Amino acid sequence: MKTRQTRNYHVIVAALALAPIIGSLTLASVSPAAPPAAVAEEPAVTPDAALERLMEGNRRFVAAKSEHPNDTARRREELKDSQHPFAIVLGCADSRVSPELVFDQGLGDVFVVRVAGNVADPALTGSVSYAVHHLHVPVLVVLGHQNCGAVKAALMTPTELANEPQDIQALVHYVEPSLKDVSPQLSGDQKLRAAIKANVRRTVTELEQAPSVKEAVAGHHLKIVGGVYDLESGKVELLP
Repeated sequence: MKTRQTRNYHVIVAALALAPIIGSLTLASVSPAAPPAAVAEEPAVTPDAALERLMEGNRRFVAAKSEHPNDTARRREELKDSQHPFAIVLGCADSRVSPELVFDQGLGDVFVVRVAGNVADPALTGSVSYAVHHLHVPVLVVLGHQNCGAVKAALMTPTELANEPQDIQALVHYVEPSLKDVSPQLSGDQKLRAAIKANVRRTVTELEQAPSVKEAVAGHHLKIVGGVYDLESGKVELLP
Protein backbone atom coordinates (compact mmCIF):
# COMPACT_ATOMS: atom_id res chain seq x y z
CA MET A 1 0.00 0.00 0.00
CA LYS A 2 1.25 3.49 -0.98
CA THR A 3 1.86 5.86 1.84
CA ARG A 4 0.12 9.26 1.99
CA GLN A 5 3.46 10.92 1.32
CA THR A 6 3.92 8.90 -1.89
CA ARG A 7 0.41 9.74 -3.10
CA ASN A 8 0.99 13.46 -2.47
CA TYR A 9 4.21 13.29 -4.40
CA HIS A 10 2.47 11.89 -7.49
CA VAL A 11 -0.29 14.53 -7.28
CA ILE A 12 2.29 17.34 -7.22
CA VAL A 13 4.19 15.88 -10.20
CA ALA A 14 0.96 15.59 -12.25
CA ALA A 15 -0.02 19.15 -11.40
CA LEU A 16 3.35 20.47 -12.49
CA ALA A 17 3.08 18.58 -15.79
CA LEU A 18 -0.38 20.00 -16.56
CA ALA A 19 0.41 23.58 -15.53
CA PRO A 20 1.74 24.77 -18.94
CA ILE A 21 -1.31 23.31 -20.73
CA ILE A 22 -3.80 24.87 -18.32
CA GLY A 23 -2.00 28.21 -18.51
CA SER A 24 -2.09 28.30 -22.29
CA LEU A 25 -5.80 27.47 -22.31
CA THR A 26 -6.49 30.23 -19.81
CA LEU A 27 -4.54 32.81 -21.78
CA ALA A 28 -6.31 31.81 -24.98
CA SER A 29 -9.70 32.25 -23.34
CA VAL A 30 -8.98 35.79 -22.17
CA SER A 31 -6.82 37.09 -25.03
CA PRO A 32 -8.65 39.34 -27.50
CA ALA A 33 -9.28 37.96 -30.97
CA ALA A 34 -6.81 38.97 -33.63
CA PRO A 35 -8.09 41.92 -35.68
CA PRO A 36 -9.37 41.03 -39.14
CA ALA A 37 -6.98 41.56 -41.99
CA ALA A 38 -7.34 44.98 -43.52
CA VAL A 39 -8.89 45.11 -46.97
CA ALA A 40 -6.35 46.48 -49.41
CA GLU A 41 -7.50 49.66 -51.07
CA GLU A 42 -7.23 50.02 -54.82
CA PRO A 43 -4.21 52.07 -55.88
CA ALA A 44 -4.76 55.79 -56.51
CA VAL A 45 -5.33 56.74 -60.14
CA THR A 46 -4.48 60.11 -61.69
CA PRO A 47 -7.31 62.08 -63.33
CA ASP A 48 -5.86 61.58 -66.81
CA ALA A 49 -5.33 57.85 -66.26
CA ALA A 50 -8.86 57.47 -64.92
CA LEU A 51 -10.31 59.21 -67.97
CA GLU A 52 -8.25 57.05 -70.30
CA ARG A 53 -9.50 53.93 -68.49
CA LEU A 54 -13.08 55.03 -69.19
CA MET A 55 -12.38 55.77 -72.83
CA GLU A 56 -10.60 52.44 -73.31
CA GLY A 57 -13.75 50.77 -72.04
CA ASN A 58 -15.86 52.80 -74.47
CA ARG A 59 -13.62 51.76 -77.35
CA ARG A 60 -14.16 48.11 -76.39
CA PHE A 61 -17.91 48.72 -76.25
CA VAL A 62 -17.97 50.36 -79.70
CA ALA A 63 -15.96 47.45 -81.14
CA ALA A 64 -18.34 44.89 -79.55
CA LYS A 65 -15.42 43.56 -77.46
CA SER A 66 -16.71 44.40 -73.99
CA GLU A 67 -14.98 42.46 -71.22
CA HIS A 68 -17.69 42.96 -68.54
CA PRO A 69 -15.09 43.22 -65.75
CA ASN A 70 -15.69 42.99 -62.00
CA ASP A 71 -19.06 41.25 -62.10
CA THR A 72 -18.17 38.16 -60.05
CA ALA A 73 -19.13 36.92 -56.60
CA ARG A 74 -15.55 37.56 -55.50
CA ARG A 75 -15.91 41.19 -56.55
CA ARG A 76 -19.10 41.51 -54.49
CA GLU A 77 -17.22 40.14 -51.50
CA GLU A 78 -14.39 42.65 -52.00
CA LEU A 79 -16.86 45.53 -52.00
CA LYS A 80 -19.06 44.59 -49.05
CA ASP A 81 -17.31 46.95 -46.61
CA SER A 82 -16.06 49.80 -48.81
CA GLN A 83 -15.98 51.24 -52.32
CA HIS A 84 -13.25 52.92 -54.34
CA PRO A 85 -14.69 53.97 -57.72
CA PHE A 86 -12.21 55.55 -60.10
CA ALA A 87 -14.75 57.72 -61.96
CA ILE A 88 -18.00 59.64 -61.51
CA VAL A 89 -20.50 59.79 -64.35
CA LEU A 90 -23.43 62.18 -64.17
CA GLY A 91 -25.62 61.00 -67.01
CA CYS A 92 -29.13 61.01 -68.36
CA ALA A 93 -31.73 58.55 -67.07
CA ASP A 94 -32.36 57.35 -70.62
CA SER A 95 -32.48 53.54 -70.66
CA ARG A 96 -30.19 53.40 -73.69
CA VAL A 97 -27.28 55.14 -71.97
CA SER A 98 -26.11 52.98 -69.08
CA PRO A 99 -22.63 54.23 -68.06
CA GLU A 100 -21.41 50.85 -66.81
CA LEU A 101 -22.18 49.32 -70.22
CA VAL A 102 -21.11 52.30 -72.33
CA PHE A 103 -17.70 52.39 -70.59
CA ASP A 104 -17.46 48.60 -70.06
CA GLN A 105 -16.98 48.77 -66.29
CA GLY A 106 -18.21 46.65 -63.40
CA LEU A 107 -19.23 46.68 -59.76
CA GLY A 108 -17.52 49.38 -57.72
CA ASP A 109 -15.79 50.98 -60.72
CA VAL A 110 -18.04 53.95 -61.47
CA PHE A 111 -20.05 56.20 -59.14
CA VAL A 112 -23.12 56.83 -61.30
CA VAL A 113 -25.64 59.65 -60.86
CA ARG A 114 -28.49 59.80 -63.37
CA VAL A 115 -31.40 62.11 -64.09
CA ALA A 116 -33.27 63.02 -67.26
CA GLY A 117 -31.33 65.74 -69.06
CA ASN A 118 -28.15 65.14 -67.00
CA VAL A 119 -28.81 68.37 -65.09
CA ALA A 120 -27.17 69.44 -61.83
CA ASP A 121 -30.00 69.96 -59.37
CA PRO A 122 -29.09 70.22 -55.64
CA ALA A 123 -29.56 66.51 -54.93
CA LEU A 124 -27.36 65.44 -57.81
CA THR A 125 -24.71 68.04 -57.02
CA GLY A 126 -24.66 66.76 -53.45
CA SER A 127 -24.21 63.20 -54.69
CA VAL A 128 -21.27 64.23 -56.84
CA SER A 129 -19.75 66.18 -53.95
CA TYR A 130 -19.99 63.08 -51.76
CA ALA A 131 -17.98 61.04 -54.26
CA VAL A 132 -15.39 63.81 -54.59
CA HIS A 133 -15.04 64.65 -50.89
CA HIS A 134 -15.34 61.21 -49.29
CA LEU A 135 -14.33 58.76 -52.02
CA HIS A 136 -11.67 60.99 -53.65
CA VAL A 137 -12.71 60.04 -57.18
CA PRO A 138 -10.28 61.61 -59.69
CA VAL A 139 -12.45 62.16 -62.77
CA LEU A 140 -16.01 63.38 -63.35
CA VAL A 141 -17.76 62.97 -66.69
CA VAL A 142 -21.02 64.75 -67.51
CA LEU A 143 -22.55 62.54 -70.16
CA GLY A 144 -25.25 63.79 -72.51
CA HIS A 145 -26.56 61.82 -75.46
CA GLN A 146 -27.96 62.06 -78.95
CA ASN A 147 -31.71 62.85 -79.24
CA CYS A 148 -32.08 63.65 -75.52
CA GLY A 149 -35.81 63.96 -74.73
CA ALA A 150 -35.30 66.48 -71.94
CA VAL A 151 -33.41 68.81 -74.25
CA LYS A 152 -36.05 68.33 -76.93
CA ALA A 153 -38.68 69.39 -74.40
CA ALA A 154 -36.67 72.51 -73.55
CA LEU A 155 -36.77 73.45 -77.24
CA MET A 156 -40.57 73.30 -77.33
CA THR A 157 -42.64 76.42 -77.68
CA PRO A 158 -44.29 77.66 -74.46
CA THR A 159 -47.64 76.40 -75.76
CA GLU A 160 -46.26 72.92 -76.45
CA LEU A 161 -44.52 72.74 -73.08
CA ALA A 162 -47.72 73.78 -71.29
CA ASN A 163 -49.25 70.47 -72.37
CA GLU A 164 -46.59 68.51 -70.49
CA PRO A 165 -47.09 67.41 -66.86
CA GLN A 166 -45.92 69.97 -64.29
CA ASP A 167 -43.11 67.70 -63.06
CA ILE A 168 -41.67 67.53 -66.55
CA GLN A 169 -41.98 71.30 -66.92
CA ALA A 170 -40.03 71.69 -63.66
CA LEU A 171 -37.27 69.44 -64.97
CA VAL A 172 -37.10 71.32 -68.25
CA HIS A 173 -36.50 74.57 -66.40
CA TYR A 174 -33.07 73.21 -65.42
CA VAL A 175 -32.23 72.73 -69.10
CA GLU A 176 -33.61 76.00 -70.47
CA PRO A 177 -30.74 78.28 -69.30
CA SER A 178 -28.29 76.38 -71.53
CA LEU A 179 -30.29 77.33 -74.63
CA LYS A 180 -29.02 80.90 -74.54
CA ASP A 181 -25.72 79.57 -75.85
CA VAL A 182 -27.38 78.00 -78.92
CA SER A 183 -27.31 80.03 -82.12
CA PRO A 184 -30.79 81.17 -83.19
CA GLN A 185 -29.66 80.59 -86.77
CA LEU A 186 -29.80 76.84 -86.26
CA SER A 187 -32.88 74.71 -86.69
CA GLY A 188 -33.97 71.09 -86.63
CA ASP A 189 -31.34 68.44 -85.85
CA GLN A 190 -28.50 70.96 -85.88
CA LYS A 191 -30.19 72.99 -83.16
CA LEU A 192 -30.88 69.88 -81.07
CA ARG A 193 -27.27 68.71 -81.31
CA ALA A 194 -25.99 72.15 -80.36
CA ALA A 195 -28.44 72.34 -77.44
CA ILE A 196 -27.37 68.91 -76.14
CA LYS A 197 -23.73 70.00 -76.10
CA ALA A 198 -24.60 73.36 -74.53
CA ASN A 199 -26.57 71.58 -71.81
CA VAL A 200 -23.60 69.33 -71.00
CA ARG A 201 -21.26 72.31 -70.81
CA ARG A 202 -23.63 74.20 -68.53
CA THR A 203 -23.83 71.23 -66.14
CA VAL A 204 -20.03 71.04 -66.08
CA THR A 205 -19.87 74.76 -65.23
CA GLU A 206 -22.43 74.40 -62.45
CA LEU A 207 -20.64 71.44 -60.89
CA GLU A 208 -17.37 73.34 -60.95
CA GLN A 209 -18.92 75.82 -58.49
CA ALA A 210 -19.66 73.19 -55.83
CA PRO A 211 -17.16 73.82 -52.98
CA SER A 212 -15.83 70.24 -52.75
CA VAL A 213 -15.52 69.97 -56.51
CA LYS A 214 -13.91 73.38 -56.86
CA GLU A 215 -11.32 72.56 -54.20
CA ALA A 216 -10.46 69.20 -55.77
CA VAL A 217 -10.05 70.76 -59.22
CA ALA A 218 -7.86 73.54 -57.82
CA GLY A 219 -5.65 70.94 -56.15
CA HIS A 220 -5.38 68.94 -59.40
CA HIS A 221 -7.05 65.96 -57.73
CA LEU A 222 -10.10 66.03 -60.00
CA LYS A 223 -10.70 66.51 -63.70
CA ILE A 224 -14.15 67.37 -65.10
CA VAL A 225 -15.06 66.72 -68.72
CA GLY A 226 -18.23 66.70 -70.77
CA GLY A 227 -19.17 64.12 -73.34
CA VAL A 228 -21.98 63.15 -75.69
CA TYR A 229 -22.98 59.55 -76.40
CA ASP A 230 -23.99 58.55 -79.91
CA LEU A 231 -26.94 56.16 -79.81
CA GLU A 232 -26.06 54.59 -83.15
CA SER A 233 -22.32 54.02 -82.88
CA GLY A 234 -22.04 53.73 -79.09
CA LYS A 235 -19.15 56.17 -79.11
CA VAL A 236 -18.62 58.84 -76.46
CA GLU A 237 -17.33 62.12 -77.89
CA LEU A 238 -15.49 64.25 -75.36
CA LEU A 239 -16.24 67.94 -75.72
CA PRO A 240 -13.41 70.46 -76.03
